[in-house]
Amino acid sequence: MLHKQRIASLFGAIVVIALWYMFSSNKLSYATTNDPDLLKSTPIPQQQKVAAIMPAMPDPEAKKELGRAAWKYFHTLLARYPDEPSEQEREKLTTFLHLYAELYPCGECSVHFVNALKKYPPQTSSRFAAAMWGCHIHNKVNAFLEKPEYDCTKILEDYDCGCGDENGKISDALKLNGVSLEKEGKQGG
Repeated sequence: MLHKQRIASLFGAIVVIALWYMFSSNKLSYATTNDPDLLKSTPIPQQQKVAAIMPAMPDPEAKKELGRAAWKYFHTLLARYPDEPSEQEREKLTTFLHLYAELYPCGECSVHFVNALKKYPPQTSSRFAAAMWGCHIHNKVNAFLEKPEYDCTKILEDYDCGCGDENGKISDALKLNGVSLEKEGKQGG
């Protein structure tokens, strides 16, 4: 019996050491693929590697389509942000942007976005600051992809969805805290 326990302990120790070695290896990548071409296309310095939640997106057309839609949403969100946000609103935007980056459907892009947020933290003091920060981040991505730089002076007008009044303000009737189930017809989500 003692012999079986020693063998089981030895086996357990070998498994722990193997797992430790595997997960501390410099060869690990942020992508969830073994395709060497995907892994070498956008190297990340070892000290900046983070784990991606989503898998790699090998279809370049799907990645481009997702990117266009994501940037439109991203910039529209920042262009609609309050001019004078409360601390709670600032916190919510910062949290959202970090989650947006971590949960972005393209794992490779997600890792780059998470690292960009570390290097260039979200600016949430006002609509203008948030929109300019977003444009700056987008231009960093454009430079990485060797695309032309976007003129940030037009960002607020280019992404104005026309959702508010003539001053860009949301009417009290449309604010989240002004919505009730009775008013909305109990849609039941």
